[in-house]
Amino acid sequence: MLCVICENPFARTVCAGVWQEFNCPECGNGRVSQELLNLMMLLNLQLDVRRSRKWIQERKATDPLPMMRVSDILLCCGAQDFVGPASGAEG
Repeated sequence: MLCVICENPFARTVCAGVWQEFNCPECGNGRVSQELLNLMMLLNLQLDVRRSRKWIQERKATDPLPMMRVSDILLCCGAQDFVGPASGAEG
């Protein structure tokens, strides 16, 4: 399977029902909640690679296997993914 962050085909991923664990040579290792993956598919969102990698590295200081959740999506998704008044879109 592909890395959930950068889509690297050399990443190893494991699904365990409520989360998907990834081990990518580029992004490192961590988990993404299934709830976040479902929301991303529903809204057609992609994780911002640079922000997500930074988020993972920062969290590794306190958690060796950090898990991204829905509450983290604003930090790890690019602002261009959100359409609305803040992005200058006319409503």
